[in-house]
Amino acid sequence: MQQLSGVDASFLNMETTTSFGHVASMNVYDPKGAPGGGGYEVTRALILERMDQLAPFRRRLVQVPLGLDLPYWVEDPDFDIDFHVRQLALPSPGSDEQLAEQVARIVSRPLDRSRPLWELYVIEGLSGGRIAQLTKIHHATIDGASGAQMLADMLETDPKYRPSGDVASWPSERIPSDAQLLQKTALEYLRRPEKMVRLNVRMLRQLASSTRSGGLKAMADVAAQPLPGPLGDALRQRLRGGNEIDTPPALPSTQAPRTPFNRSITPHRRFAFTSIPLADAKQVKNKLGTTFNDVVMALCSATLRRYLEERDVLPEDPLIAMVPVSIRSGDEGDAYQNRVSGMLCNLATDEKDPVERLMKIHGSMNSAKEMHAAIPAELLQDYTLFAPPAIAARAMRMYARTRIADRMNPPFNLIISNVPGPNEPLYSAGAKLLHFYPVSAVVDGQGLNMTVQSYNGSLDFGFISCRELVPDLWDMTGYLEDAMQELLDSV
Repeated sequence: MQQLSGVDASFLNMETTTSFGHVASMNVYDPKGAPGGGGYEVTRALILERMDQLAPFRRRLVQVPLGLDLPYWVEDPDFDIDFHVRQLALPSPGSDEQLAEQVARIVSRPLDRSRPLWELYVIEGLSGGRIAQLTKIHHATIDGASGAQMLADMLETDPKYRPSGDVASWPSERIPSDAQLLQKTALEYLRRPEKMVRLNVRMLRQLASSTRSGGLKAMADVAAQPLPGPLGDALRQRLRGGNEIDTPPALPSTQAPRTPFNRSITPHRRFAFTSIPLADAKQVKNKLGTTFNDVVMALCSATLRRYLEERDVLPEDPLIAMVPVSIRSGDEGDAYQNRVSGMLCNLATDEKDPVERLMKIHGSMNSAKEMHAAIPAELLQDYTLFAPPAIAARAMRMYARTRIADRMNPPFNLIISNVPGPNEPLYSAGAKLLHFYPVSAVVDGQGLNMTVQSYNGSLDFGFISCRELVPDLWDMTGYLEDAMQELLDSV
């Protein structure tokens, strides 16, 4: 039995009747020359063969009574593979739009918390004989990096590999009673004051170290910026020093403007996807001396700018994106755990020139990295252990019920995530994985998400939105392809 981290539990607490904590990936396979490859029976056999390596597929959630403490993972004693692996088909030949519509319907339904928090759908009937697999799994179980690792564990680099038919063994556990959980919680509460003291000592030592090394310079920038809202007031009060520092802002100096997708969401989703060559993005990166992630951000920025401009709703102020950042060190005891932080980036959507826009994004990301490095994000994550889950979940439900997102400017407009994936082809019993499209999540106030996964020479983009807020999501895929060509022409 293993207790969730505070960050893992936050993805459970975020769920409401319209916001869901699961994420997904849509893998597209070519089974030519490998009968059965990528299909239902083969996929089921591969999972059973490797269940000892796939901890998120075995673990069931157990809640502490009254939400007094963080939940636990327990090895499910009643695991049922046929509940999780499912099969369906599109009317042949199914188009990409039909596939995306089916994916949107599936991710619009919450996961059953009485079972391990995942489902895998084998979708047949695609044009060209292709097969798709949609793996839907709760974000409390994995982050982007561990999700990519899990894909590698499920697939093979050898196209000749076939499942053996063996079933791996793994230890199961008894579900603890409420009395046992409350007893563990009481012991944890006795140790919690000592943990808080130790955490504060670590934080103070890090602050002292950052001061000596100049790491707090970026934090002083925050104190000098007109950050909006209570968070900005608190940061200025804590961080304002005696000297003004004339450096680029570590965070965007304006609050995020309102857009049509920054409102309360419904439970319904739309999904769209596209791919561009990885070499094209690298060519722009090398010519302009930016990072690869800067180019990805610029492509998304150009897409958003054109989408809003053509609908006459482009704000004068630039859009702000939250960019997830992996903080994995490689020393984690549990690979399947959220080790992620975030940075804010100015998307420069008020800039017409594509190269100038990219360079402004590059500057904003560099400043955000300085701020992020001032205090290790894992220290801040540790503080989430002290938030009672019952209070956090109730706060999210109240936020959704009162529709605050319809009356306030958002802290950021959307999440843009770039997840590095395998650079070599992968196979499912001989069926070649063609593309690996991410399917992320949206919440109240941020009704659009853009995520990209690199795989074997491609950048696979997955866009997901609230169905009612962004009804024409497929237009963005064309805009993104045009944005890539625009940058190539410019350099």
